[in-house]
Amino acid sequence: MPAPPAKDPAHWLYRLTAEEWLAAADNELRLCAEALGRRAFRPGVTLARRAAGMAWNAVLITQPHQQARAGRSYMEHLAALADDEAAPDELRAAARELRDTAPAPPTLIKLGAPSMAPLEAATRVAAHARRLVAQVLVEKS
Repeated sequence: MPAPPAKDPAHWLYRLTAEEWLAAADNELRLCAEALGRRAFRPGVTLARRAAGMAWNAVLITQPHQQARAGRSYMEHLAALADDEAAPDELRAAARELRDTAPAPPTLIKLGAPSMAPLEAATRVAAHARRLVAQVLVEKS
């Protein structure tokens, strides 16, 4: 498998390395947890989607053949993953949850702990992306 293109600050995908995209996704997950923890649902959903998309950018760098169908934005990534019959069921389900979650808070707010479902779905996508990237990096070494 050919090496990914060199880092290019002007390119939407190659402005970061796979490892840097994963680190950025981890940061978005942390911010998402904080937002959802204070019941800031709209920013929490957005951060969850961004985290999943950033993690998937790492996959796109290490597996360039997936770039054509994945789109460029994090929502395009999620839509492609949600409908990808070759993807594992858990990954498709997590992508569907992120794609389909309305960014508006629920009309009835339950007492107790806030819903962390968007964070959990984004964490599943990021974990899968991390495994795929690690496999490629091990194969190259």
